[in-house]
Amino acid sequence: MTMKKAPDPLSRLMVIDRLEVGPVAIEPKKLRMPYVVTTRGNTEATELSYTYDEAVFEPDEIESLNLASMIGAQVAFNYGLFCKEIRFRGAFDAHDRRFIEEMTRNTAREIYVNKLLMPNAFLVDDAKDIPAIKLSDYLKARITFDDNAARKLKLRPWVTNRKRHTVLSSGGKDSLLTQGLLSELGYETHPIFLNESGRHWYTALNAYRHFKDHVPNTARVWTNADRLFSWMLKRIPLIRADYAKRRSDSYPIRLWTVAVFLFGALPIMRRRGVGRLCIGDEFDSTVRATFKSIPHYAGYYDQSRYFDNAMSRYFRRKKWNLSQFSLLRTMSELLIEKVLVERYPGLQEHQVSCHDNHIVDDRTRPFGR
Repeated sequence: MTMKKAPDPLSRLMVIDRLEVGPVAIEPKKLRMPYVVTTRGNTEATELSYTYDEAVFEPDEIESLNLASMIGAQVAFNYGLFCKEIRFRGAFDAHDRRFIEEMTRNTAREIYVNKLLMPNAFLVDDAKDIPAIKLSDYLKARITFDDNAARKLKLRPWVTNRKRHTVLSSGGKDSLLTQGLLSELGYETHPIFLNESGRHWYTALNAYRHFKDHVPNTARVWTNADRLFSWMLKRIPLIRADYAKRRSDSYPIRLWTVAVFLFGALPIMRRRGVGRLCIGDEFDSTVRATFKSIPHYAGYYDQSRYFDNAMSRYFRRKKWNLSQFSLLRTMSELLIEKVLVERYPGLQEHQVSCHDNHIVDDRTRPFGR
């Protein structure tokens, strides 16, 4: 007698049949990564892009193709719950594949708990009764790669200098204090700002303009990642159609965000031989929690010490000779602000930590008057 397989109570989350990512196309100062969604026989496509102010890629170099492929793949890590298949096309070696599978799996659990089980103003009514089920694996998508030969890629190690530090910069208090501390200690810094195509860039604008004129090695990377995130939301019917009009301090569904910017900075670090990557995260973003017996990272994984360690391990396996960490792990948010104001007032005056901001006389101002 054949036993019937029990229905999957989370199967209704799989609203996309297939998401195809890649292959990447590169120019010396640009990468373009196709994203193709297929649902019930209907196929739609868009493109993720990153643009640099300096030449960072060599179009015929396998190391450039490999790095650009990993940069372009990061957005897709948010959709492991919602796709039946995610297919990565391009130059991904064995270390990349392991990283992609592990992080997509981890992000699926984080989104399931923190975006679907927790209160979320962006969900349609039918998506607010998702059952809480403890599973060993919440990744629904089958992860596939189209180039098996790429698994055995022979890539050259990066040559880096551990005295050179990239500060992943946003115009907020954390990255400004990190910059101030490293500069006072006498280290060579390379502040890198990631410029999204939307209003989020206003937050960084004051600091970027000051750094560009007064801080050597300042760089900017432009990306349309925010447009791609919005494009994907419109293809997930679990999200309200009027999501853009909802006031909230969080994103509707994504939780793998920092790496979208972090990976975008890597080509500049490779070209300049920078060996250390500093992100501005305080001690209270390293969290372990449980919800209805389901362990998770409270939605802060990509701001945690666990994330720093995982990234540094990945960099080490790739022989990129990079390490990632935060100088602020022992500090609270209030202490960070206090030290910034008292010790580096010249940096603090350019701080904007409010994302609901506006422009007055060519400078970004926080919400209100």
